[in-house]
Amino acid sequence: MPMDAGNNGKQRPQDKFDLLAKEQGYRSRAAFKLLQLDTLFRLLPTARAVLDLCAAPGGWVQVAVSRAAPGAFVVGVDLAPIRPIRGALSLKEDITASARCGAAVRRLMDSRGVSSFEVVLHDGVGRKKKRGNPSVCGGTSASAAQEATTTQSALVMDAVRLATMFLAPNGTFITKFFRCKDYKAIMFCLKQLFERVHLSRPVASWSTPAEIYVICLRYKAPANIQPELLDLKQLHLLSVDAEKSKR
Repeated sequence: MPMDAGNNGKQRPQDKFDLLAKEQGYRSRAAFKLLQLDTLFRLLPTARAVLDLCAAPGGWVQVAVSRAAPGAFVVGVDLAPIRPIRGALSLKEDITASARCGAAVRRLMDSRGVSSFEVVLHDGVGRKKKRGNPSVCGGTSASAAQEATTTQSALVMDAVRLATMFLAPNGTFITKFFRCKDYKAIMFCLKQLFERVHLSRPVASWSTPAEIYVICLRYKAPANIQPELLDLKQLHLLSVDAEKSKR
């Protein structure tokens, strides 16, 4: 059976979604996760502008182009180059450098007369450089697993930070997330920023690591966002205080 690299960086057998992706022309099996989420929540058909963070190789961008409103402004952002996709634009930027990445996105938006995005997507996996080689954070030890989820949590917060820069009022944000010690804190953050927050696990999701998707609906677009709300370390304190206040 053909092999491919999974989220933990190890070789894994290809499954039916890998084969379907090749048959249907998608660049990654991840495309089926977004297809399934969009079928459930109907997020893309009315979207006139979609931003995909950590977009390479482009599977989610392909879905966004095919399912968003005709002529929608679709942008994929990633440090890795994204081969051209008809109907979409791409930027080679690092989402962890939010100021620089945000400025690049804003310039592209201004050049096309776009003021905001109705949908912001994030399907990235936290990676760490080890001995000069980038690899997905993971491993078999408990410490490696803890490091993996911490890195993923930080990447999710980077995506949230960019989403708050560009989302239109009542907009939608979708992110991949791994259940970990940061779960309650990040959910607290998202519930402050969005009217509704749902969890979903598409059939195409991997069981290892145990990934889930957070679908955040109706962005509140606050005029001022408390800086601590977008800082993972401070966010833990905020969420704990909020829990205490409920007692």
